[in-house]
Amino acid sequence: MHENSELHLALPFEAHIEERLLQVIGDAELGQAAERNRSDMARRIADLVTALLKGELLPPTEKQLKYAVAIARELSLELPNEALQYREVMKAFLGVHAERYRKQKGYSPTAQRASS
Repeated sequence: MHENSELHLALPFEAHIEERLLQVIGDAELGQAAERNRSDMARRIADLVTALLKGELLPPTEKQLKYAVAIARELSLELPNEALQYREVMKAFLGVHAERYRKQKGYSPTAQRASS
């Protein structure tokens, strides 16, 4: 493996997908765990691209689909077609939006402890 190599891959994203990706990358660069977040994102992207190239992409689970639809409705988001087709893309969508959804619905860990 080439530790100092850099890969540039031109991908034809639709504008709204590119905007979301840039937001996620920006969010990953914030905070104390920025380096860990960037490394995790790079690993996840590499896993997804590898799976795509090997033809190993699985569809999302029924549970993921239901959760994503609820999130999209609650947050007035467009659910990307790719998320409806591929489990890894769905996982990325859920990873980006689930926390905000839980907070908006009052499902935050602190709210759950207070109601216990």
